Amino acid sequence: MRLTMCATGIAGIALLAACAHHRTTQTELDQLNRSVEALRVQNTDYAKQIEELENRIFILSDRLESRKVNDEKVDTPTLPTVTLHPEPAASPTPAATPPLTPPGTEAESEPLVEYAGEAAKSNAHRPVLRLHGDSAEVEISREPTSASIRVAHEGSARPNKSESIEAVALYRRSFEALRAGRHEDAVRGFKDFLRAFPSHDLADNSQYWLGECFYDRKDFASAVREFRRVIEHYPSGNKVPDALLKVGFSYLSLGSTEAGRQTLVQLQRSYPRHEAAALATARLAELDHARSEDNGRTAATTAKAVPTRMEAP
Repeated sequence: MRLTMCATGIAGIALLAACAHHRTTQTELDQLNRSVEALRVQNTDYAKQIEELENRIFILSDRLESRKVNDEKVDTPTLPTVTLHPEPAASPTPAATPPLTPPGTEAESEPLVEYAGEAAKSNAHRPVLRLHGDSAEVEISREPTSASIRVAHEGSARPNKSESIEAVALYRRSFEALRAGRHEDAVRGFKDFLRAFPSHDLADNSQYWLGECFYDRKDFASAVREFRRVIEHYPSGNKVPDALLKVGFSYLSLGSTEAGRQTLVQLQRSYPRHEAAALATARLAELDHARSEDNGRTAATTAKAVPTRMEAP
């Protein structure tokens, strides 16, 4: 009897010890799970901070490059005016046809106002544009509501942190699409960037790479249009020399040799120490060499056409 009671007591003690051990193990597991979750949240925060720091370094590097390019600038470049005249029509027309300007040079083929979002719908209320005095600020309001949209200009306040993260992410996605040869995705991404972040530090870069999308596909007329916008809209950006080079190359590919030559000369004069100027110098040397060869062949052909006078013995 006593043995039975002792055995029962020992079993009870063992059971209590096992329950206590189980509760301790469960508590430790809960604590470990909470610690792991806290570390996961902390790592996510650290990853966001690292991304923000990388974006800041990326943007600061772009600003330093822009400052360097502007310090090296000797003169403000001027772009040539190029107009292509149409060939004479086979049959007479009732009215004279005006000269055609190639897309991307002077005449804009795109609408002056590009609607996006709700405003792009046919039944949507169009925004009302108001200009106030000599201020550079443009206010767009929708009737009849009192809400207004501020349009940012170059040199205005920089975007906030969340906008900057979104902008850099969009820029990098678009650039990777261009590098991968997905030109349509790249064009769409860079255009979205320019619409959403027109005053961002990377806006001039987006405009330049948009031109590269067309240049890469040998759509030189569209490339000229986009590259010229880099020079005209972002004159203080670090992509102006590269845009000048590609404008010159695009004109040459379009057969506008003189316009291409003038643009490359402007690059030489405005940014003589930039690496793009060295490429322009090499291309101009090729053009001069080709011109001299053409002149030599023309002179030789003329000499053969003139008969030699023979003196009588």
